[in-house]
Amino acid sequence: MIGKELLEKKPVSLPLIRDFLENRDNAGKEPTYEQAQTLEYATKFAKLTKDKAESLYNNLLNMENMSDEAAVKIVDFLPEDEETIKNILPKGHGLTDSQVGEIVALVKKHGGS
Repeated sequence: MIGKELLEKKPVSLPLIRDFLENRDNAGKEPTYEQAQTLEYATKFAKLTKDKAESLYNNLLNMENMSDEAAVKIVDFLPEDEETIKNILPKGHGLTDSQVGEIVALVKKHGGS
């Protein structure tokens, strides 16, 4: 086993995963099956570039009551309306209706539909 304990746990968006796996140096080796499958999935479903995803993520984190997990979900799904946002956020997320409206505007600004 390479590691014996978990040092840090942080949610990561699909555009960042795709960028990491595309630019990973495997020292001339072929990527493992899991790496190849993850890259294929991230390439298929990531809708933003790494830079746009990071920008949207950081803007979302500046909002009051926004968690890392919720921000990553929004970056990955790019919800187009308030109802969809409310459905993907956990119960008791603590965001107001005006904040949910701001999220829709941020998603549109960063390249969502």
